[in-house]
Amino acid sequence: MKKRLILWLIVFALILSGAFLYFKGKRYEVIISQAQIDSTLAKTFPATKKVAFIFSITFANPEVLLLEAEDRIRVGMEATLNIRLNEEARNLGGRCTLTSGIRYDSQTQEFFLDDASFDRLEIQGIPDEYLEHVTKVASEAAKEFVGSKPVYTLEAKDGKTAAAKLLLKDFEVKEQSVFVTLGI
Repeated sequence: MKKRLILWLIVFALILSGAFLYFKGKRYEVIISQAQIDSTLAKTFPATKKVAFIFSITFANPEVLLLEAEDRIRVGMEATLNIRLNEEARNLGGRCTLTSGIRYDSQTQEFFLDDASFDRLEIQGIPDEYLEHVTKVASEAAKEFVGSKPVYTLEAKDGKTAAAKLLLKDFEVKEQSVFVTLGI
């Protein structure tokens, strides 16, 4: 019984080592177009974040811009703030933008916008006493909304693609697409 277990462990280790050596150094490229990111994000929005009974902020109509010089992705969105002022509900509209990189989840084989930095929020009419709090909440909500939904999912069509699902090596923005390099 013990010999059989040891034999199986040795065979398993050899297979695992062989697979690692075969795929080590091999890289596989995935191209994610701006249109694919636009389409996927459009399904995620509109999205709303409510803050107690004070206000809610809704983001809609995301527009993606790929920044080649920075290898980053900029997302601009419409922002609508619903706030109660003097017992009167008011809807204030504007825009916000954030810039992000890309993250790969090897468990789900999905790509997400990641490491987002909130660039700006432009909503006219926000009272000064709420401006800092609204900006902070809008920033966190926007980052959460774009970072929580995948923008692309790999499909395992062959052994190479399945093996490449392990690690994100690099990504580069060029030619209005995101070029992702995967490998071991």
